[in-house]
Amino acid sequence: MANGNITVGTRAIARVGRNAIEVEIIAQADGSAYRVRNKAGKEFTARRIEAIPKTEMPVKPLSLMNAAVEVLRRSEQPLNTREIVAQAVALGLWTPTGAKTPEQTLYGAIFREIATKENPRIVKAEQKGKFELNRR
Repeated sequence: MANGNITVGTRAIARVGRNAIEVEIIAQADGSAYRVRNKAGKEFTARRIEAIPKTEMPVKPLSLMNAAVEVLRRSEQPLNTREIVAQAVALGLWTPTGAKTPEQTLYGAIFREIATKENPRIVKAEQKGKFELNRR
């Protein structure tokens, strides 16, 4: 089951019995066998080798607070937390979780950052209940 695109120095999957082990190819022993090294450093000969499928790294989703910063960066006017959450979902910046009140969670996170950080990313606007990006 050797694959043509497996060369010395590449990572592959070696099938040993029912187990699949990630290995590094260190040499080609003969036409159908490879000398490999597992993560623990053990070297052995393997006949059944498969290439590791190429997969894209998953994109880590933004937290609600980071999505709120991005929404306010794009907005030209102050917004309240309900508007921020709605725009974050509409823009695809944040995916709603099972939380029942993400607006209140965001409100608390904003005030925690205002209280604890010297230079918070989001500050209270002059309008009651609205927030804006800290442009300082």
